[in-house]
Amino acid sequence: MPAALPTFAISPASESELSPWVPANRPPVADVHTHIFCWGENPAEGYLSHKTRRAWLTRLVMWLTRLPHERGETISEKMRNRLLRHVVSSQLDYAVVLAQDAVYRSDGSRDDGGTHFYVSNDYVLQLARDCPRILPGCSINPWRRDAIAELERCRSAGARLVKIHTAIQGVDPALPAFEPFYRRARELGVVLMFHTGYEHSCTVVSQQFTDPRRLARPLDQGVPVIAAHCGTCAFWDPDNYYPHFVEMMHRYDNLYGDTSVMASLIRWHSLRRLSGETPALRSRILHGSDYPFPPARLPYLARIGAFPPERHNPLDLDLRIKRSFEFGPQYDCGLLSLLGLSVVRD
Repeated sequence: MPAALPTFAISPASESELSPWVPANRPPVADVHTHIFCWGENPAEGYLSHKTRRAWLTRLVMWLTRLPHERGETISEKMRNRLLRHVVSSQLDYAVVLAQDAVYRSDGSRDDGGTHFYVSNDYVLQLARDCPRILPGCSINPWRRDAIAELERCRSAGARLVKIHTAIQGVDPALPAFEPFYRRARELGVVLMFHTGYEHSCTVVSQQFTDPRRLARPLDQGVPVIAAHCGTCAFWDPDNYYPHFVEMMHRYDNLYGDTSVMASLIRWHSLRRLSGETPALRSRILHGSDYPFPPARLPYLARIGAFPPERHNPLDLDLRIKRSFEFGPQYDCGLLSLLGLSVVRD
């Protein structure tokens, strides 16, 4: 990356402090939910299965994001370069980039045949080292035999957030067997993110695992939990888990939600509905984009205009759309506090 780019890093004095490059007249802006994909040239880093590569949605996203025109020798390099270019040129100070663990069987063994989307924790940790605007969001399937050891390793490497994809990884958050994992996350100060709401981009094990009501067990262990997508579903899905998310938000103060993928056509009504909730609930909503899945402009023309200046960067366009709704002053800058991070200014 160009040496002239502004950067920040964890301060040597304290791993919870960030170097003060963010302007002093505003709090840092953060996106809690972005993705990196690997095509599979180096499967140890990550891959998409043959089925996922051939899926219409994969091809559509690649076309919409003009990935073939990106700089890079391989598709994975193009994906990485596009992410770095968009993050660095965006209005964001931070973007959490999420890994994606494999599917594991109930005996703790890895199911490579059932894994259609994989990005290693080491790949995301290296991205964060390469680009100081990126915060690593590791991913750990609690079914794996070394789940707690991997949690400790990722935390030692600097990760403060771990995502569990309930539907794709086949994880029912309500199982008692996962309580030791949840307790250790709380002890380490790690925030857990769970996918909630129906999944459409990849092969799933069970959509029922995405019900926010199933988050009671980790929440009862006292660990902070982010319900990704706030339990929202597409308009054609047979279930609607959003009311369950609202119910759980009223029951648990350690539950948060993010707005990832809510600016898409299939969930265009979700932002308006969420912005109408109580101020107490909205104060625990965090900004998330679900990058590289692009936001849709059409449903929001009255709010952002036909040609907003942010349209050239999907991260900025997504932020512009969501800032047009009322989620409170902490919406796009409350992530650091939740992760136990702070910007130290002279």
